[in-house]
Amino acid sequence: MDQTIEAALGTAARLDRALGDPMDERNPASFHAAVATDREGRFPQHLRDAAFSWGLAEYLTPAASGGRLRSLDHCLALFRVLARRDLTAASAIAAGFLAGLPVWQRGTPAQRRAVAALLRRHELLGLPMGEAEHGVDITADARLDALAGAGNAWSLSGRTTLAGHDGHVAGTTLLARTGAGVTAFLLLREADRGGHWRSDPAYETHGLRGSALGRLTLSGFPAGPAETVGPPGQGRETAARTLPVARLVVAGLALGGLDTCLRAVVAFTRSRRLYGAPILELEPVAVRLADVYADLLIGEAVCHGLCRTARTDPHRFPAASARVGDLVPELAGDGVESLAIVLGARAYCATEHWHGIVEKMRRDVAVVTALADSGDFPPAAPPDELPPDPFVPVPPELAWLGEPAADGAGDGDPLARARALVREEGLPGPYAPRLLELLDRLAGIASHRGASPSPGDARLDAAAACASAWLHGRHRDDFHATGAWLLLCLRRIAVRLGEPQPADAGLRRRTVDRIGLDHDGRRLFSDIEVPLR
Repeated sequence: MDQTIEAALGTAARLDRALGDPMDERNPASFHAAVATDREGRFPQHLRDAAFSWGLAEYLTPAASGGRLRSLDHCLALFRVLARRDLTAASAIAAGFLAGLPVWQRGTPAQRRAVAALLRRHELLGLPMGEAEHGVDITADARLDALAGAGNAWSLSGRTTLAGHDGHVAGTTLLARTGAGVTAFLLLREADRGGHWRSDPAYETHGLRGSALGRLTLSGFPAGPAETVGPPGQGRETAARTLPVARLVVAGLALGGLDTCLRAVVAFTRSRRLYGAPILELEPVAVRLADVYADLLIGEAVCHGLCRTARTDPHRFPAASARVGDLVPELAGDGVESLAIVLGARAYCATEHWHGIVEKMRRDVAVVTALADSGDFPPAAPPDELPPDPFVPVPPELAWLGEPAADGAGDGDPLARARALVREEGLPGPYAPRLLELLDRLAGIASHRGASPSPGDARLDAAAACASAWLHGRHRDDFHATGAWLLLCLRRIAVRLGEPQPADAGLRRRTVDRIGLDHDGRRLFSDIEVPLR
C-alpha cells in the first residue's frame, strides 16, 4: 500500500462529498449545472467558489508557504475529482496553479505570500499560452519587451494569450525580453495604477466554454526587482521547470473527464435493452467498457508512478514526466471517443442521458488533451545526460515541496520484480501462466529499445508503472491477488504496442463486474477504493 497516494485520494474524496451529489439537479455543483453553464457560455463560478470555500486554496499552497500541499499526489487527486464534475472550472483552477509554479519554485518570500493571499481570496492567476504566430515556441520572438529604466526597473509592453477565466484573472507570470535575456515576471492586476493592463476576450473554444482564452495587452506596465521571478535572463529555465508538473496536472484533468464518461455510459448500458437484455451483455459493448476501464487504470498507474518518483527519486521525475506525460491524455481521449460509440447518437445530444454531460465532457477532454502537447518548449537541461548534484537533495522542479518523504527506495525494475514474484511464489487462480508469458514478452520488447526515444517507450514505461502499482497493492483484494488486475492492464498495453491478444471472456466478465461494483458503490474508478458518497 502507498499511504501517501491513499491519503491524497481520501482528501479528494472529502472534497467531492462536500460538493454534493452531482446527479442532484438542485445542486449548483451538479452535472446538470455544468451542462447549463456550458450551454450559456458562462463560467461555472459556483463550482469554483464551492471548492475554494471547502479549503482548496490551502492545497494549492505549499506547506513551506503556509499551506497544506506537501506532495504532487494531492495535486493529482484534487484536480481529478474537480474535473469529473466540470472540466471548465477544473482547468481554470489548474491553469492558475501552474501559473504560480514559477513563484513557488524561484520566487521571493514576498511573491509567495502575495500568491498565497490571492488564492485565499479565491482569485486565480492566468497561464500564458503564447500567440497564434508561434504558439508555445518561446525560442521564437518573445511576446513582450521590457524597456529598461533606472535601477533594474522595466516597462513591459506587448501581448499574450492567457488561459483561465477570460478577463477575470488576478495576475499572471510571464516572460519578457530584457537586456539580460528572457526574464520571468509576476504581475498582479491590482498593481496597475495607470491603465497599463488590458484584458480582452481572444478565442472561444468548442470545449471548456465559459473559460475562453483572453488576450492580455500590456502598455508600459512597470516592473522592478519585486516583480522579477528568479534571476534576470533565466526566464526560459524558470518556465521550463514547470513542465514536469504541468504534464501531471493535465493528465489528472483528463482522467477526471474519462471517469464521468465511463460512469454515464455504464449506467446507459444497464438501462438500454436490446434483444430482450441490457446491451451491457453484448460482447462488443462489454469489450469496449473493459478496454476503457483498463486504459483508465493504466493512466492512473502512470500518474501515481510519477508522484511516487517525485517523492522517492526526485532527480528522475523531470525525465520520467517527459517520457510518459503525454500518454495519459491520449488514453483518456481515445477512451471518451470509444464510449461515445456505445452511446451512439446520444453522444451528440446536448440533453440526453445525464443532461448531456458526455457530449460536454467529450468536447472538454479534446481541448485538455491538446494542452498535453508541449510543442517545441525546451527543457531546462537534458535530465538524462546530467548526473544528480550530490549536494542538492531535491531538483528545482520539486524543491518548493520541501524535502522528499521517507518513502524508501524506488521500485528498481518493477516488471522484473513482478516476473520473479509470480514465478517463485505463484498466484491463486488461473492467470499466473498467461501473466508470466506476457511479462516475458514485454521484457523482450524492452530489451530491444533503441538509443533514440520512440512512441513505444511510453507504453513500456506504463507497463512498468502498472507492475509497480500491482506490487504495492497485490494483497488489496482478489482481483489483485490473482493477478487479474495486472493481466488486464498489460494485455491492453500489449495491444497498443502492436501485440494482439486472444479473447479472454472470463477476465472480461470479472472486469465488467468490477466496473459495476465501483459504479454501484459510488466509488471513483480507481485501483484504490475511494468512496465518493
